Amino acid sequence: MQKYYKIKSAALCVLVGASVLGTSVYAIDVKSSIPKANQTLQAGTQEIMLKYDHEFNPFRSRLLLVGEQGEPKLIPATVSLDHTQVKTQYPLTAGKYKLQWQIWTWKGEESSGEIPFTVEENALDTTHSTANLSPAPATNGQSGNASAKQAPSN
Repeated sequence: MQKYYKIKSAALCVLVGASVLGTSVYAIDVKSSIPKANQTLQAGTQEIMLKYDHEFNPFRSRLLLVGEQGEPKLIPATVSLDHTQVKTQYPLTAGKYKLQWQIWTWKGEESSGEIPFTVEENALDTTHSTANLSPAPATNGQSGNASAKQAPSN
């Protein structure tokens, strides 16, 4: 009986290990953004855009702007029809900011990260102008947690 128990326990460990390895690591990450990480923008109303590499659940996701005082402000944004992009225009004053994003997949997995940037009163920004608002890769200096988490069950 004891030998049977050991074999059964070993088989269960293999099955549990395989199911853990087989769980989804479907993490969403930022493909491109406006502003780019560590970019300097001019004070005033600026476009904010995040393009993700996968579809997300817009009802459970959020975009926060954190200023120098550390107070997060929820930013209302428009979600693209394919649920891969958020876009808005937001008034910014001089200071250092972090754009924090938290995205949930339709399966209930969460990805998050932040994009630091600076706003100056009379910033001379050659990488961003309102005439050419093309998104740029968000890999330069962007930090984030692209690992998946399971949503808590209610």
